[in-house]
Amino acid sequence: MRVKLPYGAEKTIEFFVPDVSFDGMLMPAPVTSVSDPQGAIAHAIDHPIGSPTISEIAHEGTRVSIICDDISRPTPVSTILPILLERLHHSGVRKADIQIIMALGSHRYMTKDEIRTRVGEKVYAEYSVINSEFRNPEKLAHVGTTEDGVDIVITRDVMDSDIRIGIGNIVPHPVMGWSGGGKILFPGVTGEHTVAQFHMLGGLSDERLVGLEENPVRTRMESWVPVIGLHFIVNTVLDAQFRIVRVVAGDYVKAHRAGVETAKTVMCCPMKRKADVIVVSSFPADEDFWQSGKGFCNAEGGLRNGSSTMILVSPNIEGMGPHSEYGSCFGRDDASDLLRRLYNGEDIPGDPLALAVGTSMSKMRRRCRLVVVSDGVTREEIESCGIMYYPVCDLQKAIDETLELYDAPVVVSVSHGGEFLL
Repeated sequence: MRVKLPYGAEKTIEFFVPDVSFDGMLMPAPVTSVSDPQGAIAHAIDHPIGSPTISEIAHEGTRVSIICDDISRPTPVSTILPILLERLHHSGVRKADIQIIMALGSHRYMTKDEIRTRVGEKVYAEYSVINSEFRNPEKLAHVGTTEDGVDIVITRDVMDSDIRIGIGNIVPHPVMGWSGGGKILFPGVTGEHTVAQFHMLGGLSDERLVGLEENPVRTRMESWVPVIGLHFIVNTVLDAQFRIVRVVAGDYVKAHRAGVETAKTVMCCPMKRKADVIVVSSFPADEDFWQSGKGFCNAEGGLRNGSSTMILVSPNIEGMGPHSEYGSCFGRDDASDLLRRLYNGEDIPGDPLALAVGTSMSKMRRRCRLVVVSDGVTREEIESCGIMYYPVCDLQKAIDETLELYDAPVVVSVSHGGEFLL
């Protein structure tokens, strides 16, 4: 069987698996996308779930922050913004009272050209559009402390408004269960320490959190949202071609959960039987290894047992990603111990986010065999994670050497592993 997988948005790569071993290609379900994307967006905004309408929460003199997810996500931001902005202006909100903030989390700054493409030329020209902040204390503000003692530090400009509206997309997420909803605030526009707090919870958990909308990390995050205030969301569910299947708007919990129910029908796959080997493309989470590792997280549920193997195929366009210590944390067998000591208040040097996410991946590395096939990262970088590396030219070698480890192996491939959950 010749198998093709996406290698980034523009390329595919092929490998061979004996027919007797191959159990199929898994990918998002074929679903009907909306025939009128602008109409679907407008209808969702005008008929919010669990919240007042835009005209009821915004009026002349209201200052508005619109928080959009960044370029690493497929959300059709440039299609949503004009419709949302028109509703705000109809309610009396002036252009001068609207700012658009790109929620970077801990990702790199978006360039001006990337922002222009993300929001659209006209919006970029007529509105204030900025990147969120992560580490610069001069651009961060302490806005309160949660009931469980976490200091909320956020991009200062986000708080310079009366209402905040979040735009995002709903896909499986390794820590939050699903993206979207209140996640646009946490970690979208918060400071490093605040972001690290809930990533630590993910790292300390031994439960597989991806795909669980009611999980302890999301529940805790949603309890933090009122400290900042998120007054309205617009979230999409997209198909494998990034066409809109559904738009939900309104309350950051109720609308989000409605969107998750639709997302499950597109992005979750019941398997005929568990696999010994899963070959998973990171597409569309191809930016860097910080992102592409979602392919491992999403596919792990399809493994037969602890001796099974996942082979991640990813271009990792920007290398290892924004956290230079991630690989070494990934490769530490004592990462869990270090993270628990950090969480309990001990002064542990280094990047807390790299340790938190690296701990989750370190646990996975010890549960199963992991392999990376990529030309965007080096052998040294991947081997620092304690896992195996092959360049793309040796993909078939990676497959063959893996299959030799098993008697009568069951093999599946996953084409959209960055967003598709087994």
